[in-house]
Amino acid sequence: MSALKNNLMFEYLYRDPGNYKTFGQIIFTNKENVRIEEATLIIVNRLIDKEYFYPLDAGVPILCEDNFNAETDWYEFIKFSHTPAKINDTRDVRTFLSNFETY
Repeated sequence: MSALKNNLMFEYLYRDPGNYKTFGQIIFTNKENVRIEEATLIIVNRLIDKEYFYPLDAGVPILCEDNFNAETDWYEFIKFSHTPAKINDTRDVRTFLSNFETY
């Protein structure tokens, strides 16, 4: 697999009180060839109810600053996937995952 196709995309969403959804994605390099299953397992085992997280604690960009409350608003993890898209975050996926290891 080429380095570009080995990039990993982290997909997540913010659901506001009216149930409107805003989707986000972060694309990381994957120099250590972390498998999607491994990345997912690390994340899911540390999420609130295996699904939710506080974005600031996890190092995830805020999607809706106008309505966001850092103390109460949770974001939802959707999935990891391989992508040929260019990175939009300077961290390697392993560095990003380390945020969840201490979460």
